[in-house]
Amino acid sequence: MAKGIDVTGEAVGDGRYRFQVNAPVHAMAPGAYRFESPGDAAGVPVAEAVLAVPGVDAVVLSDDAVTVEKQSSHEWCDLEEQVQYAITTAMSGMQATPEGVAPAMDDDAMFDSVVEIFRAEINPQIASHGGAVELIDVQDGTVVLRMQGGCQGCGMASVTLRQGIEGTLRRALPSLQGIQDVTDHAAGTNPYFSSAKS
Repeated sequence: MAKGIDVTGEAVGDGRYRFQVNAPVHAMAPGAYRFESPGDAAGVPVAEAVLAVPGVDAVVLSDDAVTVEKQSSHEWCDLEEQVQYAITTAMSGMQATPEGVAPAMDDDAMFDSVVEIFRAEINPQIASHGGAVELIDVQDGTVVLRMQGGCQGCGMASVTLRQGIEGTLRRALPSLQGIQDVTDHAAGTNPYFSSAKS
């Protein structure tokens, strides 16, 4: 979902794949950082998103590259597109926030703003994956939404929601309190990425 983000990948050894990105992949001091669990990655959007991909064991962020280690039971042909999607979606939430603090919005004003953001930014991006997002309501600053099409039941829906949609809304609406997804993901009939098998 990030505009202008280009990600290319290549195998760099047994169980490792390096994704080169045309932008910095973290906001920490220059260097390499390894993450092996969601707890390790808390607050680091790209690492959080990549670790949410089923089959990923660990991720190393090094300035403009993401090196991923996979579980032996998974193949890169199944993981590569999901990891690229996770990286670009997470980076959409890292793009610069405009200077200045916007005034707090009431729910009606926020509803109108979210409708426009969904129309102009979010839905055109996820349409490439056959998905769409519908705004249901805004309640005390919390956006209530439903995911449709390829997003309903998608194995990467949580990444789209938290790193893509929420990141985009928080940049535009500093008074946003949160997001509530009311999608019945179990009823999805054509998910873009299949959920992990249990």
